[in-house]
Amino acid sequence: MDDQLGKFILIGFVLLFGVLGWRAWQVKQASPQWPTVEGEMLQARVFAANQTGDARGEPVHQWQTEVVYEYHVNGQRHVGKRLRALGRHHFDQASAMQEIAPFQVGMKVKVYYDPAEPTSAVLIPG
Repeated sequence: MDDQLGKFILIGFVLLFGVLGWRAWQVKQASPQWPTVEGEMLQARVFAANQTGDARGEPVHQWQTEVVYEYHVNGQRHVGKRLRALGRHHFDQASAMQEIAPFQVGMKVKVYYDPAEPTSAVLIPG
């Protein structure tokens, strides 16, 4: 019985990640044609993720970016948290910092939003 439950849970996770991956791919393909509005950056940061030790016992990081921005569509305020459709992992802090350099707190930014679902938006289309 427990073996069957484990199989169902595994299948559920595979399906969930498949749907999320498919949706991200759709956003990647469609976002360059989405309309744009001006938004404002509320947060932009770089952080270390997945710290592990290398052969010498020194910490090794993957670096990720996190952004939060607000924008208005048809008079309604929305908050976006996606830089691009598919997240990107960086192997050094400098490349992560370079990616978010154009998106500093308080700056005005171009927000690409899905006209069918304005809550879905990105700052870097494609």
